[in-house]
Amino acid sequence: MNTNKIVSAGFVCATIAVIGVTFGEPSFAAAAAAPPAPAGAESRYQQDRANCLAGNSIEDQKTCLKEAGARLQAARQHDLTSPSSAQLVANARKRCEPLSGDDRKACLARADGLGSTTGSVAGGGELHEYHEIVPGTPAELPPTAAGPAPTKPPVPQGQ
Repeated sequence: MNTNKIVSAGFVCATIAVIGVTFGEPSFAAAAAAPPAPAGAESRYQQDRANCLAGNSIEDQKTCLKEAGARLQAARQHDLTSPSSAQLVANARKRCEPLSGDDRKACLARADGLGSTTGSVAGGGELHEYHEIVPGTPAELPPTAAGPAPTKPPVPQGQ
């Protein structure tokens, strides 16, 4: 007698799942189509999610959970790669392309690692500074209000 209820409950669940996939219910379709996460990605997601729920993140909880889910999805699609150091340098130099003249020269110097960096990403951002001393040309001094300065002392008259 109890077996009939179990079978019918299983049948109802299977029917609902088929209806959901047939009529395009995204949660059923996505769950069926999602490839398995690589080893460690699921545990990383659970750890990230726990940190989000505990408030151990610099982001608000909604954003934190969204980012954790996006990271898991990218891991499932094998799309989590870190760029090589050469690619990072190329990207930094590419950001200087819209600039011209001295601004571009200073930007390229910063991209090549010259200058100093202060701050942190967690603290709100990094500031990259590059100082270059450019010698100026001396300006001519304006004449004084009394006229040009005498070149030799005046000779007293009558002596």
